[in-house]
Amino acid sequence: MERRQFLASGILFAGFLLACPGRLFAEWVERNFQQVAIQASFRNALGTEDIAKTDKIAITVPQVATDATAVPVEITSALKGERLYLFVEKNPVPLVFFCTFHGDVLPWFSLNIKMKESSDIHAVLWDGRQYLMSSVHVEVLAQAC
Repeated sequence: MERRQFLASGILFAGFLLACPGRLFAEWVERNFQQVAIQASFRNALGTEDIAKTDKIAITVPQVATDATAVPVEITSALKGERLYLFVEKNPVPLVFFCTFHGDVLPWFSLNIKMKESSDIHAVLWDGRQYLMSSVHVEVLAQAC
């Protein structure tokens, strides 16, 4: 690619980004990642508070977390699902993880999360018909956030 063509393309792309309102790109983030209570976070992210409990979603996490800045969480599901959400109830922003799946998959995730204080962790799975939730409590020794 020639230098002039590269510069022209860069200027056009920069102009496009400046012309588009920033709120258009941030609307999803702004709505789902607000400092609200857990029920309001369920409403914002899922559109409902009606979530059925299940034992088919397993959350593996230490019962006592010594370092709240990196709490290891593993989520496995015996149910196939389209979307998976992870909420930490007492965090300032309860929704900490969201993923969309494509195709017929059994969800499995392993990640480290940050927790403000001892709290319940909720894994919510959308199976195409309803939201299903499993919860576990984690004690935190050293606070983060």
